[in-house]
Amino acid sequence: MTARTESAARTHRPDTRRTSLKDVARAAGVSVATASRALSQPDIVNDATLRRVHDAANALGYMPDGAARALRSRRSRLIGTVLPTLDYAIYNNLIAALQQILGEHGYSLLVTSSGYNHAEELRQSRTLIERGVEGLVLIGGNHHPDLCSLLKARRIPVVDTYVYSPDSERSCVGFDNETVVVKVINHLVDIGHTRIAMIAGITHDNDRASDRVEGVRKALAARGLGLPDRYLIEKPYKIAAGRQALRSLLAADPMPTAVFCGSDVLAFGVLAECAEQGIRVPDELSVVGFDNLEFCAHFHPGLTTIEVPAATMGQETGRHLIARLSGKPEVEHVELEANLILRGTTGPPPR
Repeated sequence: MTARTESAARTHRPDTRRTSLKDVARAAGVSVATASRALSQPDIVNDATLRRVHDAANALGYMPDGAARALRSRRSRLIGTVLPTLDYAIYNNLIAALQQILGEHGYSLLVTSSGYNHAEELRQSRTLIERGVEGLVLIGGNHHPDLCSLLKARRIPVVDTYVYSPDSERSCVGFDNETVVVKVINHLVDIGHTRIAMIAGITHDNDRASDRVEGVRKALAARGLGLPDRYLIEKPYKIAAGRQALRSLLAADPMPTAVFCGSDVLAFGVLAECAEQGIRVPDELSVVGFDNLEFCAHFHPGLTTIEVPAATMGQETGRHLIARLSGKPEVEHVELEANLILRGTTGPPPR
């Protein structure tokens, strides 16, 4: 600490419970704005000023909540993630596994959500970066152009999850949403279905949902079939939305004999509507979900679905971030297997 800063700290040292950022700024001989930047965004403050502010903060006992380690080491030990939603259980599985790996290495996780909106994802990511996160976990591979520029400029380690994009400039841990649905279509066609409908998630700002739709189109085309507009419905991932979508499909002429849902939640809605209308599954309608949530195995009949390796995704993402922060290779592309789990909701079409 310089003589000037030490003298100022003695002069202005209040009770630590009352120390303010203004006190720190006065002791360091800088503006409040500069003191704030030094404590929250140290990479944009010159070294001499940074030392004065940190010395003054330490001398005065000023400590933003949870920032003791950051002030000593200039590292936050924080990782941030922006989820599309906090309502969906599959993301909880990923976050639990990610947090466990990070915790084992002394890191904490900050979780926010975007509401499936790229502009909001940008805003939340910027906030996390301003809070000093050392790495970022995002869902999907398509993001707001300004976010991509920000991540590149700040050189913050970032991992895209739920996607596998080997040509991406960013690391990714996940699976190919376009090719994995081929397993579903081939299974349904192999047991005799030719009228296959899809209830997809909202594809706007959701590359996972749009890739699954594209995958279904290509898989059907490869088997000499198509996906008519009347057989494709986009809905939010809600049980009621799945029920509404099925009512629309039942009005189609001819009605489909199989429905592939872009999530288990939508499939649950379809099964609920089938029960309401007395439609026998799979005798009259086959139903397939996506995710393999815990409840899928406990239906009667159990739900045929794609199993998303959420926990493995979280673990591999955590390990990659720890390696990046330890100076290991910067970019990795990790492809995981998403398997088709056959249960009782699929069978041959009605004669």
